[in-house]
Amino acid sequence: MKAAYILPKGFLSAGIYGGLKKSKHLDMGLIYSVAPCEVAAFYTKNKLQSAHIIYDKNIDKEKIHALFANSGNANALTGMQGILDAVEITRAVEETLCLKKNSTLLASTGKIGKKMPMDKILKNIPALVRGLSEKDKNFPVAIMTTDLTVKVKTLSLKLDGKPVVITGVAKGSGMISPNMATMLAFVMTDANIDKTLLFSAAKEAVDLSFNRVTVDGDMSPNDTLFLMANGLAGNKKLSKQGKAYTAFKQAIFKIFYALAEDMNRDGEGATKFVKITIKKAASEKQAAAVARSIANSPLVKTCFFGGSLNPGRIISAAGASLEAIDIEKLELKINGVTIIKDGEMVMKNATATVKEMKTKDLAVELLLNTGKAEYYLLTTDLSVDYIKINADYN
Repeated sequence: MKAAYILPKGFLSAGIYGGLKKSKHLDMGLIYSVAPCEVAAFYTKNKLQSAHIIYDKNIDKEKIHALFANSGNANALTGMQGILDAVEITRAVEETLCLKKNSTLLASTGKIGKKMPMDKILKNIPALVRGLSEKDKNFPVAIMTTDLTVKVKTLSLKLDGKPVVITGVAKGSGMISPNMATMLAFVMTDANIDKTLLFSAAKEAVDLSFNRVTVDGDMSPNDTLFLMANGLAGNKKLSKQGKAYTAFKQAIFKIFYALAEDMNRDGEGATKFVKITIKKAASEKQAAAVARSIANSPLVKTCFFGGSLNPGRIISAAGASLEAIDIEKLELKINGVTIIKDGEMVMKNATATVKEMKTKDLAVELLLNTGKAEYYLLTTDLSVDYIKINADYN
């Protein structure tokens, strides 16, 4: 069953084919709000950054009316021309929509190093604007690259007795190991909320969702997240923390986590969804380092793919984190079945563990037994198809 893509009050979107992809799949998208939006923005920490990020960072403190997004071209490693192209695209969108200057954000995804096909983009912006609709279903498709599934999530709640809608749409399948906030995520709401609180809610949710995914350990130069609020729900403005803000923040987290989980499940070539949880660590920092070392290990990931009984790879990857852990205190569980205890294999559970390793969803728990801290991370297996997809990506 497909998730609903329901736009909040005052938002419209569109998606069309503009000629950026040889596949002729939709590749240009637009989000528009009839009222100006407060925006909370988060970007990749990669030192290589897309031209759209360089441009957006100069205007994301302003109120925003529109967002132009394209797939098929990352507009990264394109020098000054890439930035000039970004400016020209936003100007064309703003002129077509009769918006003031610097009220349009950009987001691009696709192959790195290609110049933007400006003639095709500029030619098709009027058609993109004409396609804007509150009932649109094309925008989520237009931002996809190697994604196999559309990623959307809508939630409703009441603030000050007024119905509020929050809708998120994202893309991401490979080159996924965000540190920010190739992932793009756009979340829209008609809630009336102070910009500082909007950013705080988003920052907390980012750390517990998108920053907890690593499909392949590679960080994209294009990772971008925008949370946009136009205030048209008519609720009393959220300007301080309290029950209403907590309810809003929880809803934002649910949206972010759902999109992050969808990205992980749609990881390039993935056949397994894996949640790694490190428990009883000395600190969250230690737990995070151990979790990431396990999740990004090719030997561990291929073990997940093969469904083989090789828990030594997991323990070895934990040790390779260089964190101060005591191997003799470790306990490892796969879907609740203990296979390592006190640093040794529990052979009586071998058959049951192999059975669990064959399932599509794996819950890997590693207890360090040196403290009380916990950390979870979402990852995938590493399949032959992942190599094929990325070897042929040109």
